[in-house]
Amino acid sequence: MYKSILLAADLIDQDDNPALEKAKAIRESTGADLHVVHAIELPSSYGTTYEMPIIAEWQDDLEASARKRLEKLGETLGINATKLHLKIGQPKYEILEVAKECSADLIIVGSHGRHGIGLLLLGSTANAVLHGAQCDVLAVRV
Repeated sequence: MYKSILLAADLIDQDDNPALEKAKAIRESTGADLHVVHAIELPSSYGTTYEMPIIAEWQDDLEASARKRLEKLGETLGINATKLHLKIGQPKYEILEVAKECSADLIIVGSHGRHGIGLLLLGSTANAVLHGAQCDVLAVRV
């Protein structure tokens, strides 16, 4: 059975609840380690040099807020800070990278159920993780 589970968290309460409940249930039934990852995707550029200090401050605030929410989630799950992963970059790549780092044999990711042209135009983290993972992936509809 599973030994290491990675939960990819949006850190938006209503979006994380279904995936969180699945992660807790599987962890309880298997005794697996649980890791949580959240990736912050930042815009690549904002134009003029004049704006850069404002953008840097905004990025710092965003990262601090995400870290606080991730730590709160960790407390709720009863896992220590070493199993909480806050990454900066495209979520699909960061989730797969953390999965390798923690030797995950299951990734749990929320899915908004986009399909057809919506998936093509909007992209899908869950779809990218599913096709790039070296382990099982559980996509939970949110």
